[in-house]
Order: sequence, then structure tokens, then C-alpha cells
Amino acid sequence: MAPRDGYYSIFVGWMKILLPLLSIVLLSTLFLLSRGQDTNTELPTVMRDLQERARQEVISAPRFAGATTAGDLIAFEAATAKPDDTEAHLAHAETLRAIIDLTSGAQVTFTSATALLNTRDQVATLSGDVVVTSSTGYTIRSGDLRTEMAKIGAETTGPVTGDGPPGYVEAGKMLLTEDTETGDVHLLFTNGVKLVYQPQN
Repeated sequence: MAPRDGYYSIFVGWMKILLPLLSIVLLSTLFLLSRGQDTNTELPTVMRDLQERARQEVISAPRFAGATTAGDLIAFEAATAKPDDTEAHLAHAETLRAIIDLTSGAQVTFTSATALLNTRDQVATLSGDVVVTSSTGYTIRSGDLRTEMAKIGAETTGPVTGDGPPGYVEAGKMLLTEDTETGDVHLLFTNGVKLVYQPQN
């Protein structure tokens, strides 16, 4: 029994030396591996990717709504909207639809392929197949339209064509205005108006 106990004592003595040394080697290896990866060089790349994604952010089905001081309701809807790359108060919208519900019960709707929304000046510039329809029976088409976003007011910068209760109409410009005294909303055609009267059956 004595030799066996002697070997066991020698073995325990060596383990007391080797195990601490082995643990030191393992810890040193972990530190060396962690230093080998330079995470600082990856951070700017990640930040650039996040900034690029923010600039390319597209909002699906945005909606802006409000009411005028007279109580008319105005709402803007779009298929998508994307913030401008340089101006924070501008947004580019696709397939825009603006709905104006007047206190009189009438409704006016603007639709366009594209639009530029200016939240600072509260105006929207519609372009590309602009169509204006009203519950009074008018359907007007134009290449562009500038409309207020917080009050009643819209106008085209170019000619318009369309149909209404009197018949077919052509004009150099169309205006949607509100009488400040009575609150009545008027659809006006100016700059060389041509009307082809079509009697109703």
C-alpha cells in the first residue's frame, strides 16, 4: 500500500502545478482571440448603412387629415411617401388622393400620379394625370395642381379640360376658392374659357 500511496501523492502534487498553468494558458488564449477582432472598424460601416436606410425609408399608405377653421375636413392619402433627401419638410408621394368634405355636404376630390408635400408651408403640388371630381358633377383633368393642406384653396398652373352639368369645358386655369364672408366654395374657370353646352335629357 505504501508505494501506491506514494504515486498518488506525486500525482496530486503535479496536478496542483499543471492545472493552474493550464487555466492561465486558456485565459491568455481568450484574451488574444478577443483582441484579434477590431470591432471599431466595423462601427462606421454599420452607421453608414443605417443612415442610408433612413434616407431610403418609404412610408406605406400614409394619411394626413385635419379641419379648417370653418369646419371643412381635408384628408390626404397616398400609396407611398418618401422623405426628401435634402429638405426635411418635403415628402414625395405616389398615387395621391385628397378629399375635401365641405360643411355644405359637397365633396371635392383630387387624385394624381405623384405629389410633393410641403409640411412647412402646408401646400401640396400634384402632378401627372391630375383629376378633380366634385359631388356637384364636375370631372376636371389637368397636368398639375397646387392645393392648400390646411384650408380651402387650389389652382392649376396650366390648362384644364373636363365635363360638368353644363357640358364640356376647356380653360387656361381652374381655381377652387372659398368666400371668406359667406364660407361658400366656388369652382372657377379662367383664362379663355370654352364651354360646349350639352343639354341634359
